[in-house]
Amino acid sequence: MEFLYTRRFLRSFNKLPVPVQEDILSAIERFKNKREHKALRLHKLSGRMKKYHAFSANFTYRVIVEIKKTKVYFLDVGDHEVYQ
Repeated sequence: MEFLYTRRFLRSFNKLPVPVQEDILSAIERFKNKREHKALRLHKLSGRMKKYHAFSANFTYRVIVEIKKTKVYFLDVGDHEVYQ
């Protein structure tokens, strides 16, 4: 599986405080190793974002991904406003 980061994800990630960045990196590693990990709470989105999934990095921050057969695109990261 190939994991790719979009510019939007990297821009959003770099604006976050370092402790939050560490939480996100930890969640991404968990996602890469075991996508079904309970702590991630991976779920499919609905509405205009129905082709994407999201998982939790911590209680506040979410990572939005697009899962293809051989690739995963990390699209954006942020609090619940990331869904808008």
